[in-house]
Amino acid sequence: MRKWIIGILITLLLAGGAVLCVIRWQAWFGTPAEPRWTGDTLSYVFPYPDTTWADSISDPTFLVLGDIHNNLTRANYDTLAARVPDAVAVIQAGDFLDRGQEYYRQLLLREWTNSALMGLPVIACPGNHEYSKGVHKVISPIWEETFTHPNNGPIAVPGVSYFLDCEHIRFIIIDTNPLVRMVDLTRTLTWLRNAMYTADNRYIVVVMHHPVLSAGKGRFNAIIYTAFRHALGEADLVIAGHDHSYMRRAPFVVLNAAGKPKPQHEHMLAQKTDSVPVYGVLQSSVSNLQFKVYRLEDNTLIDSLYVSHD
Repeated sequence: MRKWIIGILITLLLAGGAVLCVIRWQAWFGTPAEPRWTGDTLSYVFPYPDTTWADSISDPTFLVLGDIHNNLTRANYDTLAARVPDAVAVIQAGDFLDRGQEYYRQLLLREWTNSALMGLPVIACPGNHEYSKGVHKVISPIWEETFTHPNNGPIAVPGVSYFLDCEHIRFIIIDTNPLVRMVDLTRTLTWLRNAMYTADNRYIVVVMHHPVLSAGKGRFNAIIYTAFRHALGEADLVIAGHDHSYMRRAPFVVLNAAGKPKPQHEHMLAQKTDSVPVYGVLQSSVSNLQFKVYRLEDNTLIDSLYVSHD
């Protein structure tokens, strides 16, 4: 009897310890302490296309960036603006910041503010670095303070999943971070299918941080792959980041603008791969959708994708 009681007590202690570890995980291994910002505090809200945007732009051109992680400088942004002088907006596929904290926002604003890209609308997608770490991931309030996006998505936090239209394109932005929860995954899939179905004859361009097809070793996300590969196979272009490598398997594209390069995963389905930082240029017209990818360092064209509904 005593051994039985001791066994129960040991089991309860172990179970209690496990629960405590789960509860304290966020505090122990969550968002690290914020470094002290010692420079001047900047305030800037990245502009978003207004309601007349769709009517005022014909055959638009977009600058497309993947992971940045605060690694691009003002000179880099000026160079990109000179390379894509007719860009009407910037599309960013997550991890704009190295972490979703005020310190890193100030680093971003220090370089972005007064660059040649300042003032351009930004169509941004939350990355995992815009979220806290740990068991219970929460998007940083910095995101809501920095970006203004429409509240037409499936999840309670406004402006993390949303869509917007221009003359030839429907952009659908998916926040892939909360999709480990079945309720959010189901709602997002239902919303995505409806957004694609109601796009009329526009080209469908989806932006998400975690890719359907992985470009880096050890980056495969089974939930994203299983849930989205069929639905998004009907899109015209799917832009993702996260993997710090470049890969294309139409319509899926993975970009890395400035994140530290990671080992390349030679995916057997890939049509094109590269491990260097790149940027994209997206152009649309009535006749086609064009997406070109250039090396950030020397502006060499490394890949092209053309889509037509004709």
